[in-house]
Amino acid sequence: MKSRSILPIIAFIGLPSAALAQGHADQDSGLQVTISGGIVSAPSFVGDDDYQTSIFPNVTLRYGDRLEASLRGIEYTAIIGDGWKAGGILGYDFGREEAPDASDFMISGEASTDLIGLGDVDGTIEIGGFVAYEAGPFAAHFELRQGVDGGHDGLHGEARAQYRGRFDAMALPVFFGVGPKISFGDDAYNSAYFDVSAAQSAASGISEYDAGGGINSYGLGANVMVPLSAQTSLIGFVDYEQLTGDVGNSSIVQERGSQDQVRAGVFLNYTF
Repeated sequence: MKSRSILPIIAFIGLPSAALAQGHADQDSGLQVTISGGIVSAPSFVGDDDYQTSIFPNVTLRYGDRLEASLRGIEYTAIIGDGWKAGGILGYDFGREEAPDASDFMISGEASTDLIGLGDVDGTIEIGGFVAYEAGPFAAHFELRQGVDGGHDGLHGEARAQYRGRFDAMALPVFFGVGPKISFGDDAYNSAYFDVSAAQSAASGISEYDAGGGINSYGLGANVMVPLSAQTSLIGFVDYEQLTGDVGNSSIVQERGSQDQVRAGVFLNYTF
């Protein structure tokens, strides 16, 4: 599904260390705007074994250390103290099309036809919350999102941890983060994307399947950020997930795709 391919990409843009590394003013000073552009390679939908490479634009708005808005949604940090942060999320799950058109941003790959017969999953407005903790080089993040209007009415989320550090390369500082993560969803969420009804099976040729809730994936992510100037930085990432549980066993994944999912990209950020 498109949104699940996009979210890990957005999560790596604007690392917490980026503002410090570039010498920006403290976030309490007001509004910051980050314009990003890059190239991303990712499965055409979660569970696919065919990949697309696309140009990917994004804009992130931050106000102080409390409010952030991007394609991930709007996040408001309500609690800050002793390494902890917690707040609310208003987001949007972009859904999934059974027969998407080739995107104008795609530079390699093809629009997938694997899901024809399954029908579209409409976009969904989601509300949720997050808790984050940092202690020295270690950071952890946990979030939940509940669908309230649209293609799914389920609950899903993820938990991730990172070790962060710095090294120098060619006289430039390089900031990095690496660590594990898991994702999960309840029956309603997983059914929206991984069920195959009798009618859908007849239309698509994919075996019937009834997905339940649980752990959906586990994996490892790594990213690097290189400040090029006071406003400009280069960010790269690679992200691996193994689909598991009822999602990994879905006939969509087993018959038309792969449990192994890899995403990678490079972005140029400009902040003002």
